[in-house]
Amino acid sequence: MKHLKNFSFLAVIFTILWFVSGCLGNYGKISVVSKNYNATIRQLKTNWDNYDILYAGISTDSPAAIMFVPRTDGKRLIGKRWMPVTEKSEFDKIVRWLESNIDFLPTLYEVLSPQGVFFGYIYASNMVQIVVKQIDPETLEVEDIPLPPSDYGPAAVI
Repeated sequence: MKHLKNFSFLAVIFTILWFVSGCLGNYGKISVVSKNYNATIRQLKTNWDNYDILYAGISTDSPAAIMFVPRTDGKRLIGKRWMPVTEKSEFDKIVRWLESNIDFLPTLYEVLSPQGVFFGYIYASNMVQIVVKQIDPETLEVEDIPLPPSDYGPAAVI
């Protein structure tokens, strides 16, 4: 009876470890752009038509982030609430808005798979949490990025 109890305890521990290790292995990596890819937001603005561009947020007047997915390498970045940007005027408006929010200055991030393979860029506030999940070796899903706290409206003054 005592051996059965120990076996059950070990089975539960191994199940938890297996589940946790499986969950941790499926998430991509986000890091501030390094010199490896030598990209700047200025270069992305100039070459915007070389990317599939999506934004997160309420509208182009109130975006939370903008994502750049290179069109040439077959890799895909997707998101359930990310909207496509198809016109240069929309693109310029989104970038201008992100750069005008002095309380939450934007940062250019590179999006990598769990194995370190490059997938694209995200330009967003340095205060947001970006979560990327691997769907398959060629596809990463970026979760919705909420607006920074100050964008939800004025706080109640007591």
